[in-house]
Amino acid sequence: MKPELFSSLKGYKKQDLVKDLFAGLMVAIIALPLSIALGIQSVPGSNHAVQFGIITAIVAGFFISFLGGSKYQIGGPTAAFVVILASYVLNPNIGLLGLAIAGIMAGIILIVMGLLRAGSVMKFFPYPITIGFTTGIGITLIIGQINDLGAFNVTGVSEAVHKFIAYFENIKNFDLATFGVGAIGLLCVILLPKINKKIPSAFVALIVCTGVTLLLNGVFGTNVATIGSKFGKIEAGFFPIDFSSIENVKFTALIVPSIVIAFLCAIESLLSATVASGMTNTKFNPNQELMGQGIANIASSLLGGLPATGAIARTAAGIENGARSPLTGVFHALFLLVFYFALMSVMQFIPLAVFSAILISVAINMSRFKLFGKLLRFGVRDCIILVVTCVLTVVFDLTYGVLGGVAVTFILNIQNFKKGLKTEIVESKRRNVVKAKGTIFFVNANKLVAVLEKASEGKDMVTLDLNKIESIDQTALEKISTLKKKMTLQGKTLDFVGANKKLANRLDKFLKVI
Repeated sequence: MKPELFSSLKGYKKQDLVKDLFAGLMVAIIALPLSIALGIQSVPGSNHAVQFGIITAIVAGFFISFLGGSKYQIGGPTAAFVVILASYVLNPNIGLLGLAIAGIMAGIILIVMGLLRAGSVMKFFPYPITIGFTTGIGITLIIGQINDLGAFNVTGVSEAVHKFIAYFENIKNFDLATFGVGAIGLLCVILLPKINKKIPSAFVALIVCTGVTLLLNGVFGTNVATIGSKFGKIEAGFFPIDFSSIENVKFTALIVPSIVIAFLCAIESLLSATVASGMTNTKFNPNQELMGQGIANIASSLLGGLPATGAIARTAAGIENGARSPLTGVFHALFLLVFYFALMSVMQFIPLAVFSAILISVAINMSRFKLFGKLLRFGVRDCIILVVTCVLTVVFDLTYGVLGGVAVTFILNIQNFKKGLKTEIVESKRRNVVKAKGTIFFVNANKLVAVLEKASEGKDMVTLDLNKIESIDQTALEKISTLKKKMTLQGKTLDFVGANKKLANRLDKFLKVI
C-alpha cells in the first residue's frame, strides 16, 4: 500500500497544479469559519477552542490528503464529532488531556485497522444504522446551537434532553439582538448556495454578521457576544500536548472514547471517499485511507488539534472547484495556515451566533431529514433499525445508538443469515445476466455487487434477475443503486427483471430516493 498522492502525480502537469491551487484556496475559504465553529462547539469552556478547530483543519487536513488512499478526500474537524467530543471534554474523568490521548489511541487503532485491511470489512456496515446515527447526531447538534443562537448561557450540559430543559429554565436570558444576528447568518448559509453553489456562503455569513454586530454593539449599545468577549485576545499558535500531568489520566475511561472516535472516523472517512469516488468515477484504497486517517489523528492530537476525519462538504467542494489530485487538500491546509497567522487579529469581532447558524446549516445537511423520512417507507425491519439508532443517539449518545442499532439489526436478520445468497452469471453476446437466489441483505450485498461488476467486464449491458429473490434490505438497495449510477457514468446499463410486485416497487422507489 502507498498513499494515493504519489500515484496521482504520475503525468501531473502545470495546468493540474493551477487547478489544485485554486480548488485548495476555495476549500480553505469554506473551511475556515466551519473549523472555528466546530472548535468552539467541540471543546466548551476552553479559551483555545477557536485555535483547536483551525489547528485540526491544518494538521489533520494536511496528513489526510498527503497519506490517504483517496484522490479527492479532504479532511478536518467535522460536525459528526462535535456532540461526542463535547461530552468527553465535560466528563471529569476525561477532559482536554484525556481527549488528546484518546485521539492518539484512536489514531493507533485506525492504523492497525488499515494494516489488517479492515477497510473492506467496513463495507458491511448496515445502511439504516449509518443514516440513523447521522440524523441523530444532526438533531443533537441543532439542539446544541440554540444556546449561542439565543444567548441562553447554558453551560455544563451535554445531553440533548437536558439542554432543552435548561433552555426553558434560562428563557430570561434570551437576547433578541443576538438571535437577529444568528438569523441573518442562517439566511446567508441557506439561501446563497441556492443562488450559486460556488459562493462560500459560510464565509459571506461571517463577514455580514460581523458587520451587523459592530453596528449593533457600537451604535445601538447591544451586547451581542463575540469571540473577543468570550475568549479574549486570540493568538495564533500550536499547543503541543503536555504529558507532565499524565499520571492523573484515567486510561480505563479512555478505552470506549478511543474506540468510538476510531469507529466514527472510519465510517465517516470511507463514506466521504465513497461519495468522492461516485462523483468522479474513480476508485480509492480504503485500507490506505484508514492508515492516513490514523496518522492524521495522532498528529492533530499531538499538536493541539481535535480528532478529525474526511469531510464530505470539503471534499465535494474541492471536486466542484476542479481538484485534480490530493494536492488540493494539502494546499487547503497550507492556505489555512496562512489565514491562521494573518487573520487572528480580526477574529475577536466575529459574533458567536454566526457560528451557530453555520453549524445549524451543516447539521441540517448531514441529517438528511428528507431521506430519513423516505427510508421509513422501505420495510418494517429497516424502519425499526433506523428509528432505534436515531432515537438512542439523540436521547443518549452515538455509542448507544450504534450498539443498539447493530443489536436490533442482527436480531431482525436471523432468518436471512440462514437463507444466504447464490448467484450465477449467464453470458451472451450483447449482455450478461446475473441470476440471484435467496435473500439480499447487508451481509451479502457486497458479494452481489462484486458479481455484477464482474458481469459488466467487457459488456455494456447487465441484467439482474430477481425472480428467486425473497427479500432485499436498504443496505443492498443502496449498494445496487450506487453501482447503477456508477455504470451509467461508464456508459453502461444495469437492468432488473423478474422481481415480484412488492420487490419491484421498493427497488423503483429506492432508485428515485437515492
